[in-house]
Amino acid sequence: MSAGEIDLLPGERVLWAGEPVQRPFYVAADGVIAPAGLIVAVAALWFLLAKQPSGGAMAGAVVVLVIGLYGAVGRSAVRYLALGRTTYAVTDSRIIARSGLFRQKERASELAGLPAPVLKPGPSRTGTITVGSGEVTLMGVGEPKRVRDLLTKAIDEAKARQAPPEADASDTSAA
Repeated sequence: MSAGEIDLLPGERVLWAGEPVQRPFYVAADGVIAPAGLIVAVAALWFLLAKQPSGGAMAGAVVVLVIGLYGAVGRSAVRYLALGRTTYAVTDSRIIARSGLFRQKERASELAGLPAPVLKPGPSRTGTITVGSGEVTLMGVGEPKRVRDLLTKAIDEAKARQAPPEADASDTSAA
């Protein structure tokens, strides 16, 4: 995401912009979802071939087969393709991810309300940075430690700007 593609808020400035340098086909969650989808697809296929249902049972089995196939491989393929059209940005007040296979969807979170980012190192000096409970995830980022450190600093500075000024200790006037 280049700075020209971002709709900046008044006074906002871009600190970092990038895109995934690596697009993982499988992620940790797929370790459960893909095998379960495969089992569901095989069971639906067996039901279709062995029982040769008709009418509503056949339609239901076909729907279950499609859902199983999506869980087994479709979900990973869609994510892989969508990451090819994904861009990220960190500004002095927000973290932004724009992604989507057919239609771009933008997700943004205010930095001042976020906890420290968590880095999960990936292969070939890449990584995934998650902020909060997955509000915005930067997947396949190059130089992930540098980006995480920049993001941590930006979050700390945003929180400092939001904090109320401390009372002056020399002010002893009572109301």
